[in-house]
Amino acid sequence: MKFRYQRWMIKTSLIYLLMGVSLGVLIFLSQRFPGLAWASSWKTVHVHLLLVGAVIQMIMGVGLWMFPRRKEPPPVTTEPEGMTLYVAFNTGTILRSLFEPFWQAGASAYFLTLSGMLLQILSLVYFLYLIFQRIHAPAV
Repeated sequence: MKFRYQRWMIKTSLIYLLMGVSLGVLIFLSQRFPGLAWASSWKTVHVHLLLVGAVIQMIMGVGLWMFPRRKEPPPVTTEPEGMTLYVAFNTGTILRSLFEPFWQAGASAYFLTLSGMLLQILSLVYFLYLIFQRIHAPAV
């Protein structure tokens, strides 16, 4: 199927956007409702879901979809390359979002948060590797 991983990236970024905005509403409401006090400790996750999960993943999906073709074969990012990026980036984002609020609670939460961060960094470096091959001067 054409543009499969790009569409998954864009759709997943919209899910992260919805999650980030919803968490933002809960954080806002936690100031008035004591039952939602837990939400105030998730501010970092709120920002992370919006900026990394939604915005950066949208940029990556659109970039891999719209940027010009490579000069060398294969002309576009292959399906395995794109799916590797998608799975690694989202695994990192999910790990970080779930465990970052608890990273001080113990070694396992710290390790899982750190693993998520490393997966995100490696994914972004991999994205740069994939996209830099497609950035070139236009033919005149």
